[in-house]
Amino acid sequence: MKTAILLGAGFSAPMGYPIGNQLNESILGLKGTEFGFSTDGKLVVDSEKGGRPDFGYRNSYDNQFDFLLELLKYYHSRIKTFDYEEFYDFLSDEKQWEILTGDFEQDAKKYYNQIYSSPKDLISNIKPIFNQIVGQFLKDRNGERWYGNAPHQCKPIFPGYTGFLNCLEDWGRNGIVDIHTLNHDLLLERLSISDWIQGNICDGFEEMGSPYFGKLRTDLDSYMVRLERYTGLYTSNFRLYKLHGSVNYYPFYRNEGNVAIPEIYVKTKMGIGSNNLYKEFSDKNGDLKYDHCWINYHSDFLSGTSSKILRYREPLLFEPLFNKLKENLNAADKLVIIGYGCKDEEINRIIIENFDFKSKPSFMVNPYPSDVVLGFAKQLDSKQVSENLGQMKI
Repeated sequence: MKTAILLGAGFSAPMGYPIGNQLNESILGLKGTEFGFSTDGKLVVDSEKGGRPDFGYRNSYDNQFDFLLELLKYYHSRIKTFDYEEFYDFLSDEKQWEILTGDFEQDAKKYYNQIYSSPKDLISNIKPIFNQIVGQFLKDRNGERWYGNAPHQCKPIFPGYTGFLNCLEDWGRNGIVDIHTLNHDLLLERLSISDWIQGNICDGFEEMGSPYFGKLRTDLDSYMVRLERYTGLYTSNFRLYKLHGSVNYYPFYRNEGNVAIPEIYVKTKMGIGSNNLYKEFSDKNGDLKYDHCWINYHSDFLSGTSSKILRYREPLLFEPLFNKLKENLNAADKLVIIGYGCKDEEINRIIIENFDFKSKPSFMVNPYPSDVVLGFAKQLDSKQVSENLGQMKI
């Protein structure tokens, strides 16, 4: 028996993670004092006072951050109601930049320098900053995003998720459960630390034998910590596929002359900086050395409504994950869709083309379905499940 699950943003809501509208409001409400960006492009918060650090000077990323905040407010007031994924598409499409009017160009001149002499020059460099801003708000109600030290949750209750976990345990006892998520958070990893799953989740990443390391710095010393890399092997009954990436996924780049070539994806751990990634290798004398990947400064997860679809074909991670999605849908005996708004046209198409909805059952778990959700459920002939994740039974 094989069960395929698809999770959307609504799945993480009971843990306090923001859904789309909440995330839009948080980003649009930024004043520019909440955090800043260091000289290597990473989002940082003043460790003593909180808020935006004062480095004593403005670096180029300060300039880009302030410009981005002005651009998104202009976009919201003059172009279109702000939606973080649609705004990412705007940043990705140079043709859309033509709709910026002359008055905005006048306002943007204060951000010009030797490198930037037009709004287009600035826009082409701010996507990494915007991605980090989105990632900054991907936290639960307690402000947590990492769960490596979370306590083991014993039965019979896991607040907000008991019904889901009861179903998951039952399905896993009787076969393979393929869990596909569109979310970037680590909530599934947290749910795994429980009596229901007992840590028995695999995600295609493996640590054993990995030559990839991260440098973990402490107040007194620093240590090399072995990191998991993506191998595409899934061995347990509970199998996790993070289709749009994750807050702890990073591509590792090898250096070939003056060119950085993406080689593989690794998973980082809490406390390891994004530019502290290394690969162990033997030099010509047989001595072990480390090759430093310095190019990353934020995790890799997909944003946008249409621009992210182009990345579905990238061969190191996303293409294998979407191939797995198609294989799993074709082999599934039933499909369970939870908290998904059904607005991703490519995901919808993949489901329609690969799941045998005419002869196999599907379930749409959503206590507050929109017209779009109801329409897609009708297309799949899905049974509507109105109970929340704490009480759901399938």
